[in-house]
Amino acid sequence: MAAQTSYSGSVEISKFFLDTSTVIRTTEMHTGGEPLRIVESGYPLLKGKTILEKRKYARDYCDNFRTFLMHEPRGHYDQYGAILVESDHPEADMAVLFIHNEGYSTMCGHAVIALGRYAVDRRLVKPSPPETTVNIQCPCGLVKAFVTCTEDGRTGCVRFHSVPAFVFANDVEVNVEGYGNVRADISYGGAFYAIVNAECMGLDVKTSKIKDIINAHAFSVYYCVKSSTVANISTHVSVTFHVNFDIICKNEGRYAVESHATGATILRASYKCFH
Repeated sequence: MAAQTSYSGSVEISKFFLDTSTVIRTTEMHTGGEPLRIVESGYPLLKGKTILEKRKYARDYCDNFRTFLMHEPRGHYDQYGAILVESDHPEADMAVLFIHNEGYSTMCGHAVIALGRYAVDRRLVKPSPPETTVNIQCPCGLVKAFVTCTEDGRTGCVRFHSVPAFVFANDVEVNVEGYGNVRADISYGGAFYAIVNAECMGLDVKTSKIKDIINAHAFSVYYCVKSSTVANISTHVSVTFHVNFDIICKNEGRYAVESHATGATILRASYKCFH
């Protein structure tokens, strides 16, 4: 049985607008600098029997609330959010929809880490030292967060197990303006990612500027892959650059991570969350 969350949607469908009387309660967290705005109340009550139906309802009828929270002046380009909703998964402790400046995503690692801490700190899940399991229903499926905690309930490091990862397609060729034909591997790990060899685009993820990767390269590949036939299986495709599969740079561009693990192991990496 899922634990009751603190989320309380209360806005009726006839009132899906924003004015000076609108009050939305949030908790602000971050994971190593990655922001997360957790929406606890004031968001329209999202209708639907499943989490995907609620996600569609939010996108179709309540998108002005997303832009209100994610865009300036209340948010910013890298703002990320989590809307707590009722779970329809029998094993879930909580359920969440992910929002950002462009729309809705199916999975977010840094948000899961923050939500793990949030669930234990707010006692949505009873602490169980030395490590508490928090089952989080995401649009991609059930994700398990593992939160270290002391006997008196203080939380610490968080790790998580995402949904199963798999390779969807190898050597997908897309034409990128300024670079010609570029080959990408498309993999899934809660969302679909296009993995591109940095060298074929004149990049070195150890020395190239992050903003150059984002502005000149990542977005170009992103839109080319997203518009290709093979990538139309998802409304969200991210771009990952790699060199011999051991240097990872996410297309959001806020950090580079060096890893000698496989993609599946990366999904189970441990991070520390601060708030």
